[in-house]
Order: sequence, then structure tokens, then C-alpha cells
Amino acid sequence: MFRRPLLLVPALIAGLALPVTPALAGEDDDGGSGSGTLDQVRNCVNHNRAKVTVSGDEVDAVVFYVDGRRVKAVAEPTVRGTYVMGMRCRRLSPGAHRGRAVVTDTSGDRSTLRFTLARTAQAAPRFTG
Repeated sequence: MFRRPLLLVPALIAGLALPVTPALAGEDDDGGSGSGTLDQVRNCVNHNRAKVTVSGDEVDAVVFYVDGRRVKAVAEPTVRGTYVMGMRCRRLSPGAHRGRAVVTDTSGDRSTLRFTLARTAQAAPRFTG
């Protein structure tokens, strides 16, 4: 029996339990200028590190929050011009976690991009003999 599909079931169920809003797709929900866009969200389902990437032409700084806690503030973009937050998956408990990236543009306007990080529970090995 294959156990890998069983590991994905809790993440899928947790993802379905969250309310579906346009903001989860990375759209601006504050009515700001929307200068930043959510490029990539890498979950803890198949990776050891979660990664969220924000980009935009007029982005000045980005502050990342996970479950209401400030995780990282980024004032300088990478060489590719993106603002990146990475964190170890072991910092997250199994299940879905709500996150947001507060983007401040060069004119001082703020907009919020929402995302979800998911982590599956580690399956215990079964010894049959």
C-alpha cells in the first residue's frame, strides 16, 4: 500500500476548511494601489522549508505574518527584485496556517496579500513483523 497519498489528505482537508476569498489568490483586500503581487507560495507538504515570494515595481518593504505573528520584515529585494520569506517547516504545527504579507509601496500606501501555508502530519511507520 502506498503511504504518500495518505500524507496529503490532512493538507487537502485543511485547505478546504479555509474560507475561499479572492484575497487568498494574492489579490489586494485593503483597496490600496496593489503594487505588490504574490508570486510563489511553497508549502511544507513536499519541502523542508516554506517559502513565500512577493514582487512588484514600486514595492518599498514587505512584512510577513503567519498566524498573526510577525515572522520577517524585508526592506531590500533580492537580486531578482523579489521579497522572500523562508521558514523551517518544523516551526509550524500540522495543518493549515494563515499568512499575510503587508506590502508598503514607495508612496507609503499599504496593501495586504493573504496566503495559506500547509504542513502535513508525519506518518508513523508500521512494522508488521
